[in-house]
Amino acid sequence: KKKVSDETMAKLQEVQKILGVPESEINFEYKQYFCPDLQKALTAATEEVAKGNATSALVDTYKAEIQQMKADYRLDNDMVVFYSAPLYNEALYKIAGKAPGGIPTKDDVNTLKCLQDLLDIDEVNAQRVASEVFADTYKKAIKEALGSTGIIAEEYRKPLDDLKDRLGMSEEECREIYVRAMSEKFKPMVEFISNEMERLVLTQDQLSQKRGIDYGEDYFKSGKSASGKLGLGTEGNIMRDIMNLIDFYTENDLIEKREVGTKKIEKKIPAEEEGGEEQTITEEVPVYENTYPITALSSGAITEQLAELCYRQFLVSSFTEQGPNAARYEASKGTWGGILGLSSAKMEEIGSNIGGMVYDNYITQMMGSKGALDQQDMMFLANVQAKLGITAEEGEDLMLKTQTKVLSEEASVLFGSEKEPSPETIKAFREKCNSLGLDLQNDIGISKARLVDLFQYEIGPGINSGDITNDDGDLIDEIRDSLGLAEEEGEEVIESIISTRSRGLLAEAKSFVLRGMAADAVARLKELVQYAAFVDGDLGLAPEKSDAQKMYFSFAASDFEGLDEETVEKQKVLLKTALGIPDVE
Repeated sequence: KKKVSDETMAKLQEVQKILGVPESEINFEYKQYFCPDLQKALTAATEEVAKGNATSALVDTYKAEIQQMKADYRLDNDMVVFYSAPLYNEALYKIAGKAPGGIPTKDDVNTLKCLQDLLDIDEVNAQRVASEVFADTYKKAIKEALGSTGIIAEEYRKPLDDLKDRLGMSEEECREIYVRAMSEKFKPMVEFISNEMERLVLTQDQLSQKRGIDYGEDYFKSGKSASGKLGLGTEGNIMRDIMNLIDFYTENDLIEKREVGTKKIEKKIPAEEEGGEEQTITEEVPVYENTYPITALSSGAITEQLAELCYRQFLVSSFTEQGPNAARYEASKGTWGGILGLSSAKMEEIGSNIGGMVYDNYITQMMGSKGALDQQDMMFLANVQAKLGITAEEGEDLMLKTQTKVLSEEASVLFGSEKEPSPETIKAFREKCNSLGLDLQNDIGISKARLVDLFQYEIGPGINSGDITNDDGDLIDEIRDSLGLAEEEGEEVIESIISTRSRGLLAEAKSFVLRGMAADAVARLKELVQYAAFVDGDLGLAPEKSDAQKMYFSFAASDFEGLDEETVEKQKVLLKTALGIPDVE
C-alpha cells in the first residue's frame, strides 16, 4: 500500500533541494504517481452513488476512504477538486438526460446532494453547474405557467418555487431566467402599443414612409388617417392595452425594490405599565425605490419619442377619464413611466406640461363629437384648471388655442377633399368659427383666395338652382361678411359665377333652336333670365343678331302659365338686354 511517511517526505524535499528541481516539476511528478489512484477511487465512488438510492452511510464510507488516501498520499484539497469537479458535472448531465422532462426526481435530487457531499462540491459551484444544465428547463416551465393570459396564476407559483429548489439553481440565476422569459412576452406587447400609437399620431403617408408599406385607409381604426401631428389621440383601445401591460408587469412580480439610503422616523413606544408614559424614539429605516429589470426602451421595442408620447397619453387619460378607471389610471402613472424606461426627471418634465395636452385632448374630442362645448364640458375644464393650478386666463387661452387648432384642421379637410364641399358643410364651419369670435383669415389661417373659393362654393349651387336670386341680397351679404370678404370681392365672385354659367346656357339654347327643339331652348333661356336679373340683363353676351332674334322669339312664344303679365314683361326685357336686342317688334 502506497503511503508517504514523514521520513519519506523529508528525504524527497532534501533531494529536491540538492538537485534544484523546480516546485512545478515536483508537483507534476507527484500527480503522475499518486493521482491515478485518487481518480480511480473518486470515479468508483461517484459511479456507485450515482446509481441512486444513496444513503449517508454509503457516502460516509467512500468519504472516509478518500480522506485516508489524501492523508496517505499527502494530497492537498486542490488536487481532489481537480478530479472531483468534472466527475460531478458529468454525473449531473447524465441525471438530467435521463430525468422525465429534464426535471430531476426526488431520488435524483438526493443523489446530487450526496455527490456534492462526497466530492466536496461547494454550493456556489453546484448552483453554477445546475444553471448551465437546467436553465432551459426552468424557462420552459415559466412559459407554460404564463399560459394564454400572460400572467402566472396563484396556483402555479408554489410549483415553480418547488421546481427552483429541485433544480438546485441559485436565487439570482433563477430570477435572471425568469426575467428573460418574461421579456420574450413583454417585448411584443410593447411593440403592439408602439404600433397603435403610431397609427394615432402619424398620417397614412407618414406611416407608409416610416415602415416602407403602403397602408389603405381601412388600416386606421377611425376609418381615416390620423392628424399627422405628434399630439394626442384617443381612438381605439390603447389605454386598455397599456393597462394590460401594467397588469402583466405587476402581477408577475417584475418590479424589484432596491435600497437607496436610509431615513429617520419617529416611533412611539407604548407605556410598559398601566399609567406609564408613552415614549417616542427616533429610528433609522431603509429607503427603497422601485426598479424595472426590463423596460420598453431597453428592450428596443419602442423609440424614445414614442415612449414619451405613450406616457403623455396615459397622463392625459388619467385626467380626462371620469369613469370607474379614473383612480386606477391615477395610481398607475409612476409604474407606467418606469415600465417605459423613463427617468423620474423626464416623467416630471412631461407632467409639468400636461395642462395644455389635457385641454387639447378633451376639447378635440368634444368638438369632434358634438361640434361645440356645452356647460358640462366647461365644468369639467374648470375642474382640470383647479387640479393643475391653471388660472382662468390661462385656461381661456388654452381653450382658444385648441379650438383654433381644431378648426384649422377642419379647414384643411374642407380643402383636402377631392370633392367640392357642400354649401351646408361650409355654412356649418363658418358659423362655428363666427360663434367663437375667430377670424377665418387671421385666426384660422385660411388665405384670401380660399375664402373666395368658400364663398363661391356656398352660393354657387343656390344661384345655379334658382334658390338664391337677386332678391336675396341680404343673405349674400351675410355670407360674404361672415367670410370676411369685401363687397367688391363678393361682387366679383357672383359676376364670375353668372358669366360662366350664362355663356354655357347661351350656347345650349342656340344649339336647341337650330335643331328645332324649342322647349329645350326655352328651358335654358328661362334659366339665363335668372342670371340676367342679378346684373340688370348685362351679361356681356354677344350672339349673332339672327341667333339672338330666333332665341328671343322662341322664348316670347312659350307658355308663361302661373306668371302675371308684369313679371312676364320684365323677363322679356331682361332677355332682350342679355341678348343685345333691346328693340324687337
